[in-house]
Amino acid sequence: MTNNPYPALADRAWSHLAATCRFVIVLLTLAMSTAVPTANAAGVHDHDHPRVLVVHSYHEGLPWTDAVQRGFRESLGEQAEHLNLYFEYLDALRTAGTGPRAEEAFVQRVVERYRPLDLDILVATDDPAYNLLRAIRDRLAPGKPILFAGVNNIREENLIGVEGVAGIAETPDFTATLALMQRLHPDRKKLYVIGDTTRTFASNLAALETANATLPAPFDMTIVARQKLDDVRAQMANIPGDALIFLMGRPQDDRGNLVTGPEVARLLSGTTTQPIYTGWDFFLGHGVVGGMMVSAGEQGRVLAELLTRLARGEPLTRLPRLTPSPNRFAFDHVQLQRFNIAPGALPGGSLIVNRPPQVWEAYPKTFVSIVAIFILLLALLGFLAFHMKVKRRAAAEVERELTLMQAMMDAAPYPMFFKDTALIYQRVNDAFLDFLGKTRETVVGASLNAVADDQHAEIYRNRDLELLSGNGQQIYEAQVVAADGSIRDVIFHKAVVQGANGSAEGIVGAMLDVTHMRRIEADLRTLNQNLETRVTERTGELARANTELERTIDSLSLAQDELTRQERLSSLGSMVAGVAHELNTPIGNSLTVATTLQDAVSNLTQEVASGTLRRSTLNDFSTRCMDASDMLVRNLERAARLISNFKEVAVDQTSDRRRRFALADCIDEIVQTFEAGAPGAHPRIAVDIPPGIALESYPGALGQILLNLLENARCHAFSGIPMGEVRIAATMVNEESVRISIGDNGRGIPASDLTRIFDPFFTTRLGQGGSGLGLSIVYRLATQTLGGRIRVSSDSGRGTMFVLDLPLKAPMQEHDTPDVCEAQADMADAPPASTRAAEMPLYKRDDLLDIRELVEANAAGLAASNALDGDRRRIRQAFDALDAAFVTDDLESQIERDLAFHMSIIEATHDPALRKVGDAIIQLMYGHIRRNLSGLTPNPDRRNALRQQHRILFDAIMTRDAAAASAAAADHMRYVREQGKLPLIGEATA
Repeated sequence: MTNNPYPALADRAWSHLAATCRFVIVLLTLAMSTAVPTANAAGVHDHDHPRVLVVHSYHEGLPWTDAVQRGFRESLGEQAEHLNLYFEYLDALRTAGTGPRAEEAFVQRVVERYRPLDLDILVATDDPAYNLLRAIRDRLAPGKPILFAGVNNIREENLIGVEGVAGIAETPDFTATLALMQRLHPDRKKLYVIGDTTRTFASNLAALETANATLPAPFDMTIVARQKLDDVRAQMANIPGDALIFLMGRPQDDRGNLVTGPEVARLLSGTTTQPIYTGWDFFLGHGVVGGMMVSAGEQGRVLAELLTRLARGEPLTRLPRLTPSPNRFAFDHVQLQRFNIAPGALPGGSLIVNRPPQVWEAYPKTFVSIVAIFILLLALLGFLAFHMKVKRRAAAEVERELTLMQAMMDAAPYPMFFKDTALIYQRVNDAFLDFLGKTRETVVGASLNAVADDQHAEIYRNRDLELLSGNGQQIYEAQVVAADGSIRDVIFHKAVVQGANGSAEGIVGAMLDVTHMRRIEADLRTLNQNLETRVTERTGELARANTELERTIDSLSLAQDELTRQERLSSLGSMVAGVAHELNTPIGNSLTVATTLQDAVSNLTQEVASGTLRRSTLNDFSTRCMDASDMLVRNLERAARLISNFKEVAVDQTSDRRRRFALADCIDEIVQTFEAGAPGAHPRIAVDIPPGIALESYPGALGQILLNLLENARCHAFSGIPMGEVRIAATMVNEESVRISIGDNGRGIPASDLTRIFDPFFTTRLGQGGSGLGLSIVYRLATQTLGGRIRVSSDSGRGTMFVLDLPLKAPMQEHDTPDVCEAQADMADAPPASTRAAEMPLYKRDDLLDIRELVEANAAGLAASNALDGDRRRIRQAFDALDAAFVTDDLESQIERDLAFHMSIIEATHDPALRKVGDAIIQLMYGHIRRNLSGLTPNPDRRNALRQQHRILFDAIMTRDAAAASAAAADHMRYVREQGKLPLIGEATA
């Protein structure tokens, strides 16, 4: 038998074909051979080659053993030259009946011969050799590794406790073969299993029975073993028609000798009319149909691969402990035809032997010649097709270039033409035809007389000849009769077109109608005559406008200061109301005590006057006076503390003064003010601030943060549940910073909201009075004004903790100077907030600009995402009106259009919080925009910059690019802030 799927004739055919095509790649092969080193086994052992003893279980000449040896040799290839290989045959089949003496003699001979060689690796094929080498390893090659192949049904658990071994299992896949037999022969119910008396058969039979039991409909199995071959043949000749045969062993002949596998298969196939299947490839090609085969050659090849890896220095522990049996489906073509089994019914990738030769196998030389001629014809056809394709592509490219050239000329807004050296028009564009009122048919291929009268044609001709003689460029002005019959002033731009050899190919030209420009020049000359008078008048108008503008700016500044003052007074008023309510208690108590004391004094005076005063009465009066005095002192001291704290907090809240203060005192004042001014119930507040912590910072900003957090706890943390507790504590982080924690035991913040609570306009109480700006202001004051950090943590249902990390010395703000900071060290000496705000330049503090920056950046992004078609139309109308207003000098129109544009964006967000804030600040925004534009738009560069910023913002919203829209709005407000720091029109620079 053979394991090759094609006969030797096929090999010769393909060899001839390879020889015919070899000349095509010989040069490439030579080039690669110089660049790529030849693969070899150099470096495996520099001096000594490994000594390897290979012990085969069976005798030489046995098909199985020979196949293993052949696959082993073929796989080693050149590696065999770097190994010292020794082969021994145990001949276990033929010496099985001679007893242990034959095996012991073999062992003695092997040990004596190979022990002195100091073997490096032991190799065993099949069970007897593997068991023997394991038994004598300590005598033959102590501690050396054993590689094995063909060990029947060995599993991983069989190798537990066995050291220094690795190999390939011989495990027939009976399940796959039995399932295939049932699929190919669904009407066969019985299975005759032919075996022998060996232990290998007994092991495989157990595995076959197990596999059969797993089938949905198991075969009815009959075991035929321990019989002579002739008896087996006689029995197989009479088996029923619904039976199949599975060949698993080699019965003995009449003299007790084992018959070879191929011979057994041949004899049984000639005896029975039923299909024979098997699991070993040495039966294949001799009468069996096939099956999932254990391949002796594959066992040898995989064994050689393991040996090569080990010989190259790879440790045994890196090799697979047990390699699965390399099985594959294989079938005999003759038997498939005999039993009408279609090759298409076989599993994919199946090997089929004894297939009849194909035409290329029967006539290799003729086939190769025909294939070569066919390839040559295909190459010729391919070359011709490629050549035609190149020609067509070149023609198409030329046509495309011509079309593109004409399209480019037609796209030009001014007339263009090309004429050859004979001054014949070859190409003109649409603008040329429209300008002269001609058609392409009347111009292309015609001379100058087709487009001009004789007089003008002669002028053009002389100019063209002059240009051709110089091979350069030409620019001149002439008159042309246009399509409407009018005389137009035209500037001609012409140049000579040169070919690849440098010779003139023609003239290309363009015509620029300057009639309107010439008229304007004439008008300008007339206008210049009255220029001085106009300049004088315009200068006077500008001076008057500048004076009015200064008055307007002063009015706006005063209005801004007044709005700021009113806003702070409004905030202070709420605080006053709460403190006044809190003052009622101590003052009422003091009034009650004073009234009672007044009555007691009146009674005592009457008793003194009547002479009825007793010592006991005087003592009682003295005691009551002491108690009343004590109560008066306590209540009045409490009222004084409230007033003092309120005054300190009020001054801090209504100004941005920087001063040095004790943290504990500041927080106590803020807590008392909050408790006094909070409407309704409020949480208990526990303060743990160690003494001695002093800050040089902004108590107003710190107070705003704490008041916002306390109010947030009152409204949110304990909403719907009883008021709990808020704890305020502080610790020194290092010598330069302090950590303040504000925690409550309220409802907590959901995880989905935790990352958004500092975002502007984020609120969970929309429509209930919440604006979404409280914690945003807290974050801004903590990080910017105080120069620190703030973070939050919360577990739903277990409370919330805010942590402030603040420097003991806050960074200097823009409105702070060393002199101002020194002056503010004493609160009593600090000027009123409204006075300082009036003296402060507008650009140094602009709260409304901060609010606009937050509102408009968020609104732009939301408008880009949420705007409906109607919103976009309104935004477009507002933008067009704004852009048109910026072209004029009408400041009022610019202000109104700018406000309308920004408000249309806020409306398009469909966000209630943003729209609410927009409605609230619309009047302030009007004044704010007036102030900004009055200072920016008179400067042309600033006005153009504002127009461009509005255009970028508008385009981003129209294209629904939310990120770009937010960035554009932020850039716009940043520009307004930065430009506001520069001298305005009419200001003196420092």
